[in-house]
Amino acid sequence: MNTNQLRVVSVGAGFLIMFLSGFWLNRTGKPYGTFIFTIHKLIGVGMGVLLFVTVRQILQTTPLGSIEIAAVVFTVLFFLAIVTTGSLLSIPISKPMPNIVSKLNKILPYFTVLSTAVTLYLLNRK
Repeated sequence: MNTNQLRVVSVGAGFLIMFLSGFWLNRTGKPYGTFIFTIHKLIGVGMGVLLFVTVRQILQTTPLGSIEIAAVVFTVLFFLAIVTTGSLLSIPISKPMPNIVSKLNKILPYFTVLSTAVTLYLLNRK
């Protein structure tokens, strides 16, 4: 297995663990358990770092076209949106967040997975 295949498998496994821990967090409700909450957040940060390193290494060897740059930008925006909505939901306040924040946090992961898959495909094509 080469490095790029290993990265794709790692990202896939990371998304799987993040989805499962997110479903677990949703079922347990607030206050979130420290262990599963920490795992959920660390996997997300690790995947963000892995994607950043991957894009950076590819940029050093090959210039990206406009389609690849757009895919990377959308993926980054989706990651930032997930981190933002997840952070808003985890704030321990007496008043709950608006329903749109919760709905976005449930929908955006699917867009992020799709965007990440497209980005990795486009970057590995080079």
